[in-house]
Amino acid sequence: MTLRALSASALLALSAWAWAGAPLPSLVAEPVTPLPNPATVPVGVTPVIPGDLTATLSAPRTVTGRLPLTLILKSSRAAAVKMQIGRDNEQNCAAAPTVRVLRVGTREVVYPEPGKAPSLCAQDLRTDTLAARGQATYTRELSLAPGEYMVEGWLSGLANDLRVKVPAQPVRVTVK
Repeated sequence: MTLRALSASALLALSAWAWAGAPLPSLVAEPVTPLPNPATVPVGVTPVIPGDLTATLSAPRTVTGRLPLTLILKSSRAAAVKMQIGRDNEQNCAAAPTVRVLRVGTREVVYPEPGKAPSLCAQDLRTDTLAARGQATYTRELSLAPGEYMVEGWLSGLANDLRVKVPAQPVRVTVK
């Protein structure tokens, strides 16, 4: 029997009972048993800005067409660092670098587009191992309308299973 048929038959039974003049059965509240204390799960972990990892963002000063961006992550640690970087739903599923683009003179954010619905991305992780005092390079391209922009960039992910955010100096670019 479907849920709709079951609901309809219960409703018909109650209305027939009321039609016969009999009082409707009272609903008795059963005691509620409290649930055991749930385990506490942290809502969000604030990323750490490690002093032994640094990032450098670079881009051509003037470009026609797509804007190529390169972020170089350097480690000053004496041991290797395992990096895990996920795809970002608000960055068109790019893994790294994470960027924010502002129009010069207005501080208007043009990327990621404000109000745009995030993409649905695969939840895989890009895994790199930085050698002791080594580096890794991350690249991506952006399509921007002609204009003057400040591009802020950083790397967000896990370094040896610790959530980190490694910022880079912003770069100014002109798109023609």
